[in-house]
Amino acid sequence: MSNEITRQQFDPIAKAMQDAGFNPERVKKEISFAIQIINKSPGLQECSQQSLQAAVLNISNIGLSLNPVAKEAYLVPRWINGGTVAVLDPSYIGLVKLLTDSGSVKSMLCQLVYSGDNFEVDLANNGNPVIHKPELTRSKRGEVTGVYALATLIDGTRQVEYMSIEEVNEIRERSETYKAHKAGKIQSCTWITDAGEMTRKTVIKRIYKYLPRTDRMTQIDEAIAADNSDFAISDAQAYYIESLIATSTLEERQRGAIEMEVPVMSSSRATEVIEMLKANQQLSDRETLKRLQSK
Repeated sequence: MSNEITRQQFDPIAKAMQDAGFNPERVKKEISFAIQIINKSPGLQECSQQSLQAAVLNISNIGLSLNPVAKEAYLVPRWINGGTVAVLDPSYIGLVKLLTDSGSVKSMLCQLVYSGDNFEVDLANNGNPVIHKPELTRSKRGEVTGVYALATLIDGTRQVEYMSIEEVNEIRERSETYKAHKAGKIQSCTWITDAGEMTRKTVIKRIYKYLPRTDRMTQIDEAIAADNSDFAISDAQAYYIESLIATSTLEERQRGAIEMEVPVMSSSRATEVIEMLKANQQLSDRETLKRLQSK
C-alpha cells in the first residue's frame, strides 16, 4: 500500500462504529487518529485495507480510543497466517480502564520487578499482599525479574497476580509476530520495541481470568480477544467459519462484521465464533417439519 490512507477508505465502517455506540463526532475523531497513525507507519501501510478497517472498527466494539495522548490502544502490524495484517492492540492502560469501568475492580496497579528491588508477595494476605520497594538508583536496579498486577476489589480487598520473567517469555515465544521476528521475516515487533508494555499487559490478562465477573465485562472480553490475535486462527477454522456464515440466520450486517474480523481473528476467538454460528444456523426442511410436528 503505497498511497496515503484517506477518510473515504473508512466510510464502509463508519455506520458500524455508530451502531456499536460511538456518536458521529467520536467516529470522525477515531478515524482521524487512525489515518494519522497509518500514514506515519510503513508497516501498517503494507497491510490490507480490509485488516485496517477491521482493526479500526474494533475500537468501537471495545470502547477504547486511538488518541495518542490517552495511550489506550494502538494500531500495529502483526504477522498472522504467513503475512502482515493490521490489528488493534489494547495497551495495559486500556485494559485497566476497561476493568475499572466494568465495576470489577476499584483500581489496578501494575509494576515491573527488578533484581535490585526489595520485593515480597504474600498471597494469603488480601489486605496488603505486596511489599515492593524499588531500588531508586537506575544503575543498581538490575534486570527485570518479574511483573505483578495488584487489584483493589469493590469490597476493598486486594488480589495479586505475579509472573516471573521466564513465564512471560514463555508466552512471548508463542507469539506469531515474535517468531516471525526471530526468523528474520520482519524487522521488529512490539515484544522488542515495547517489552515493558507487553510484560505488564501479559500479567493483566492473567489476573483478569480470576477477577469478579460483572455484566459489563463484554468489552474487556473483546479487548483480550483482539490482543490474542497474535495467536492466529488456523486455516481450518477460517474455512469452517466461512461455511457456517453462508448458512447462518444472522443479519447481513452481523455476517459482514464476522467476515471482516476473520483475517485478524485469534484461535480462541475463532472457537467462540464457531459456537455462535453453529447456534444460529438455518434449519433444513426435515428439521423444520420435525419441529412443527412436535408442537
